[in-house]
Amino acid sequence: MPEQGEGTIAILGGFRLIPQHGLLSSAQGNGVTISQKQFQPQGIAYLGFMPDDELHVTIGLGYGIDRYAINTGDLSITSFTLLLGADTPLVRGNKYTLYGGGGLGYSLNTLTRSGVSTESNSTAGYLAVGFRYALGAKIALVVEDRYTVASASYPPLNASVNVGGNLLSAGLLFHFFSPEDKGHPRAPGD
Repeated sequence: MPEQGEGTIAILGGFRLIPQHGLLSSAQGNGVTISQKQFQPQGIAYLGFMPDDELHVTIGLGYGIDRYAINTGDLSITSFTLLLGADTPLVRGNKYTLYGGGGLGYSLNTLTRSGVSTESNSTAGYLAVGFRYALGAKIALVVEDRYTVASASYPPLNASVNVGGNLLSAGLLFHFFSPEDKGHPRAPGD
């Protein structure tokens, strides 16, 4: 498991469960019918650092694709998220850690329907609970459940689209020692 002073790299992938109120009812009330797959693919990669044994700070980059079937033309949403976060151990064993965390960030969303794209940016926040299990000296299996709150406005339908939701993902975490402090540079012969 990562320890104080170590850096981490994690790559996770999974499926997001999007709440059924993904598009607000204002769009459906105007003769528009909308259906969506409840499960949508998403992935996240993050870099982290353990300043001490009780805190793991991260910066993550996520990618997700949503597809909606609409009677006036299908809607595709590509989302990139940049999230700053932190987590802390809730329960720690010899080879495992159960952790909880959260963070804030930015969501860049591209909504495309009938070949016309609209950009919609928003703030994103998340809460997470996860489990890390050591597979070797510097690698761990990670299973994480993360709930993200983020939405994107879509003016052509006068609606808001939920680009957050519940992400259940699994992946690998690699951890490594940070380089030791070499001190101040010295002249040759000192």
